[in-house]
Amino acid sequence: MSEVTFIKSFLSSLNSRPIKLRADYVLDEERVGPRVPYLLPRLSAPHPEMPKKVQRTQAPGSSKSITVQLKSARNPAFEFSLPNAPISTTSVQDLKDAVQERVVDAQGGKVSLEKIKILYKRKPVTGKTIAEVLADEPEMLTGGKEVEFGVMIMGGAKFVEGQQVGGGSAGGGEGDVSAAVPKAAVGPSGEEVLRTEAFWDDLQGFLEQRLKDSEEAKRLRGVFKGAWEKQ
Repeated sequence: MSEVTFIKSFLSSLNSRPIKLRADYVLDEERVGPRVPYLLPRLSAPHPEMPKKVQRTQAPGSSKSITVQLKSARNPAFEFSLPNAPISTTSVQDLKDAVQERVVDAQGGKVSLEKIKILYKRKPVTGKTIAEVLADEPEMLTGGKEVEFGVMIMGGAKFVEGQQVGGGSAGGGEGDVSAAVPKAAVGPSGEEVLRTEAFWDDLQGFLEQRLKDSEEAKRLRGVFKGAWEKQ
């Protein structure tokens, strides 16, 4: 039998069969056997809960703490340190609080926190914690080092000798950042400060923070410095 003949006979046998099932068609269970209900697989046992991590208070001098040096070059000139400050929890607000406890205004009252500016490398800090400020310096984040922050007090103030941080430590009680008796900074004052580039750099940094325009701050720095030099 040739292939063509076989195909013709096969197709003719298919033509004799119904193309689709009738509406009243019933499956013959004797031919296919009884149906077995499909059972879903058993769910796997739930994963055990992970043990909660216990946050351990780091001891002073551990690898995650740092010594913070706060220094103001003028009006008033002072310098003090906060040893063993936790890098991840000590905030810029804590540094402002430490400065506020050591200075008074002309009337002997407390200086507003809005007038206290914290600088790093002569520029206003942009992070909320020390870790965020030092994010670009991974070697400092290892701890056990010393970092210096500048302080600028708008409108001036008076440094109170012998003040210490009271009422606990910075960083929410983690670590000890209570400072030793601070000492006044020794350095130029008065007109000598105006002759230093550091003063004009600090002025430019303050103007950049307020104006949000580095070019305008640089121009005003030149205006102020030129007016002072003409006097």
